[in-house]
Amino acid sequence: MASDMHGDITSTLGARIAAGEVPPGSVLTLAQLERDHDASRTVVREAVRVLESIGMVRSRRRVGITVQPREDWEANSPQVIEWNLQGPFRQQQLEAL
Repeated sequence: MASDMHGDITSTLGARIAAGEVPPGSVLTLAQLERDHDASRTVVREAVRVLESIGMVRSRRRVGITVQPREDWEANSPQVIEWNLQGPFRQQQLEAL
């Protein structure tokens, strides 16, 4: 169950970032994400790690989780491609492919 939640949070947050709903430079906190997704800190941390591994966010102590510019994302990540195809950057993603 925890892995399903982690995947849901990853997908939801990743899609929101890819769609521009959470713009680059935005700072999120674990506490905020815990409340928003009604999830434990461990589950939220794991979702953040996945997003961090593809360059969408950067986590730093005493700063929080900062959304990174689109240029820093792993452009060939299947997740990034999927989220871009679902959002307003669909045409740009299709041209890039």
